[in-house]
Amino acid sequence: MSTKNKDMGVLSQNEDLIKLYVHPDNRMAKQSIAVAEASKAIKKVINLSEVKLTETQWGDLADLLNLDSPQDLINFDHDIIKEKFDHKKPEIYDNEAMKLLTHNQEILKHGIAVRGKKAVFITNVNDIMKLQEPDTNDITIP
Repeated sequence: MSTKNKDMGVLSQNEDLIKLYVHPDNRMAKQSIAVAEASKAIKKVINLSEVKLTETQWGDLADLLNLDSPQDLINFDHDIIKEKFDHKKPEIYDNEAMKLLTHNQEILKHGIAVRGKKAVFITNVNDIMKLQEPDTNDITIP
């Protein structure tokens, strides 16, 4: 069954599962997936070019990341934002930010890795290791 343009359900909070929310246009996507593959933890890649998250799910991800606002999920330097807002940083409300993300998931600032109730932005491949249990040897480091 294809997940093309399919809406996602509720975000699960499984401690045994690492979920990567990545858009293939993001430079860190392939590297993040490779690091997750090295993990002994079960992993699931949510390809944001194929799976559509809801506004509620974007809000949940912002909460898991302990962000002040869902606006902190957005790459305001992305061409879509620049064109939509005439090259000015927009002043938008949180619900507008979540709506923007729902309809333009490629504007996500960084990929997101989630395990249980913990989440991190993936700004470099080592960020995923922050979700590993320190004594479980989840990831084998080369």
